[in-house]
Amino acid sequence: MPRNNRRVKRQLNNIETLESRRLLAGFGTPWLDARDLSISLPADGVGIDGYDNVLRESLDSVTDRENWEELILRAYQTWAIHADINIGLQADHDLDFGTPGLSGNDPRFGEFRIGAFPQSGVLANSLPFQAVAGTWSGDLFLNSNELYSYDGWIDGVHQYDSSQPTEVRDLFSVLLHEVGNTLGIADTTMTSAVMFGYYRGPKGLLTPDDIAWLQDLYGQRTDPYELSDNGQLELATVVPTPIGFDPSLDRISVRGSIASDSDQDHYRISPIAGTASMTLTVKAKGVSLLKPRIEVYDQNGLSLAHGVSVSVFDNDVTVTIANPSTNGDLSVRVASAASDIYSVGDYVLHVDYRSDESRWADPVPGDYNHGIETLGENFGLADTEVELNDTLLTALSIAATDGFAPESRFEWVAAVSGASDLDYFKVTAPSNLPGKLVINLASIGADAPELKVRLLDSNGATVGATGRLRRDGTWVLEVAQPVAGADYFVQVSVDPNSVVDVGNYVASAEFVAESAQMNQFISGSVSTELDDLFAWTSTETRIYRFDLTGYGAEANQFVRLTIYDAVSHDVRMVLSTPSGTTRSAFALLPQGDYILRFTAQSRDNSNVADIGYHLTSDGISDDQDPDGNGTDPDYYDYNYYYHTYYDPVYYGPVYYNPGFTENYDYEYPYYYMYYYWYYDESSNDDGYDDGYGGT
Repeated sequence: MPRNNRRVKRQLNNIETLESRRLLAGFGTPWLDARDLSISLPADGVGIDGYDNVLRESLDSVTDRENWEELILRAYQTWAIHADINIGLQADHDLDFGTPGLSGNDPRFGEFRIGAFPQSGVLANSLPFQAVAGTWSGDLFLNSNELYSYDGWIDGVHQYDSSQPTEVRDLFSVLLHEVGNTLGIADTTMTSAVMFGYYRGPKGLLTPDDIAWLQDLYGQRTDPYELSDNGQLELATVVPTPIGFDPSLDRISVRGSIASDSDQDHYRISPIAGTASMTLTVKAKGVSLLKPRIEVYDQNGLSLAHGVSVSVFDNDVTVTIANPSTNGDLSVRVASAASDIYSVGDYVLHVDYRSDESRWADPVPGDYNHGIETLGENFGLADTEVELNDTLLTALSIAATDGFAPESRFEWVAAVSGASDLDYFKVTAPSNLPGKLVINLASIGADAPELKVRLLDSNGATVGATGRLRRDGTWVLEVAQPVAGADYFVQVSVDPNSVVDVGNYVASAEFVAESAQMNQFISGSVSTELDDLFAWTSTETRIYRFDLTGYGAEANQFVRLTIYDAVSHDVRMVLSTPSGTTRSAFALLPQGDYILRFTAQSRDNSNVADIGYHLTSDGISDDQDPDGNGTDPDYYDYNYYYHTYYDPVYYGPVYYNPGFTENYDYEYPYYYMYYYWYYDESSNDDGYDDGYGGT
């Protein structure tokens, strides 16, 4: 690709240190749909902001894979049985951590994604639900540098091994603490609690205080589906056959819950006359970690069939009754398979009269451990609409998502059914506009269609927006100044060059608000001739969010933040934003010293006399410290310490986005800006050379 070389002369401000700040991750917010949460285990090699996930590599050396995978589930279930929470297991599409998506129930991965990478100063990092964190919320990262030991904690008893070195950590104890963080519970100074902020040896049992903190967020466990007691046969819930029900095509579904190991649900079913068979399935897979059992009796109380779940990894149970109507009314009993940690959870009871061939043709979401390759095959369409929302006038109105600023975020899952299919969705801007409008679009599955997206106003005219097609095939559109109260229409279609024209996709539209959780960090101004540099130390490995605003300059001028590792000179994050706009980025920063550099740029390479910038930030992850006595009352805050010296010599590539465009700006082939710069304290001389190169 041709290279457009240019030389500029810059001056650097003296490096400043930043005043101390404490940034605290947002605890105390429950998950929005706590009865429908899920865990997924991305493959090794999946990106974690510059690192590769090494979960399997790290834990396979500790114990057999099924053992440590079950330990992860056990840690979540240990909390879930005490509150109105269900956590199922689902496949992961092996997308990078932090990939833009839905705040909950994203079909591509669970709310809780588990990974591992090398960290410093912590045993693990985890993130509670927080609006500013995007899909990072719920993620849990073990420190792959640590030594772990395996104990299954059967019946809550730890099998102590005195031969283990003191630096070896009990894996379940670390997981149990971090899971509490992902559920929104903050660390405590109470040394007896699992949520004590320092590792002080194995703790595999929740204390009454731990349980109370959980129930403050989610309440005690209830059964919202049992409108009247059905714990005895004579109190069985009647499962009616819907009017117009076609037994050759449809099935009846009833949601239920086993609230304790002694709970049981009874149902009464009148089979449809003349049907050849009835298949009854207690579906818990992907719904909860309940291991259920099912028993079926005829009208005389004689047993016809029974089934038991034997694995938490495959916890559906199915039985089939031949010629069901010859047995009169059937009684169905659903209970837990055993009195263990997996004896509690929600389920769905399916009543199915279809033939084996019809049932076998149902879409199968795939095994949790095989990711996108299985999940992308035989996957049912999220909707089967044909010409229902194919015009502006028939656009589907999307309701706002809870948990964010009112009327600020909209999410949906939909499907394209062919090359000519058009989908229109309407979102309405809030009357009190918080900021710009950002739209994200991503197709789902291994064999997914390539999509196009347009943004229209109520007259069908194209709204001026910046559009970028990311290298992973997903889209982002940005409108810098949306109109308060206006209707915006998102049009989704299949790209004419796509070889696949049927498939699902996820989309979101967000009127970005400035969150109270974000903290004032740095403000200033820069020009073409003068950069700002700040020295800063991160005391532990953290995931940070940075929001950068540019102001006071022309729309084609922008400010860029580059974060350098002060020792290796590597670039850890680059974020640029045009004047009048705020943009966000996440950075996973290891413990160490950093330099924050603010630079003025323009799209046409002209001089920038002055552009203001404003940076807010928040440390969105929390950690469990490896050692300590908990005497510091703010030990789970984010403490920053600063230095006054830095040797700013840097060689290497920096990703560079030249700015804002009213047309689609493809991010590939992508550009690098190469730097060589130095700073001599004695002479205040600066040399700066850069050029554009492409791959």
